[in-house]
Amino acid sequence: MMFGKKNEKKKGKKENIFADIAEVIIAVFAAWLFYQFLIFLLGTPMPVVSVVSSSMYHSSHFDGWWSSSSKYYEKNGMNKTEFEKFTLPNGLSIGDLLVVSKSDYKVGDIVIYNRPEVRYTIVHRIIAEKDGSYVIKGDNNPAEDPGVVKQEQIIGKVNFAIPLVGYPRLALLYLAGV
Repeated sequence: MMFGKKNEKKKGKKENIFADIAEVIIAVFAAWLFYQFLIFLLGTPMPVVSVVSSSMYHSSHFDGWWSSSSKYYEKNGMNKTEFEKFTLPNGLSIGDLLVVSKSDYKVGDIVIYNRPEVRYTIVHRIIAEKDGSYVIKGDNNPAEDPGVVKQEQIIGKVNFAIPLVGYPRLALLYLAGV
C-alpha cells in the first residue's frame, strides 16, 4: 500500500511540473503576441522602449532646468513658453517606459532613432528641421547630436512615458548582455 501512494505522489509532482512549464510557455507566447499587436497598432518595430541614459533628464523642476539650459534654446529661437508646449517638457528619467508610434515629426517631439555608428537606439528631442532632416538634442546634453537625422533613421515618436516601469526591461537587457 505504501508503495502505491509513493507512485501517486511522484506522478502528481510530474504533472505539476508539466503544468508549470506549460503555463510559462503560454505566458511567454501571450506576451510575444501582445508585443506583435503593439507593433501592428503603433506602426513601429519598437513600440515600447526603456530610457537607459540621463541625456533627457532634468535635474530640477522645469523652471530650474530652464534657467540653466535656456541659453542654448533661446540662441536657437525657442522660448520657455514654446518649450513648455513640447511633448514631455520635463524630460525623461532612466527607467521610464516609453510608448512609441510612427508619426509625422515636428520640432519638440521626442523621437527614437538609430545612428549607424552606434549599436543602440537614441531617445532625444527634435530641436530644428533642415531640408527634410532633423537636428536632434538630448535635453540634458550641452549640444545637439552630430549631423542631422534623416526621416528613415527615426523609429518613432514618444507618445507618453510611464515612470520607473522600464526598470524590469532594463534588468532583462542587462542580464542578456545587451
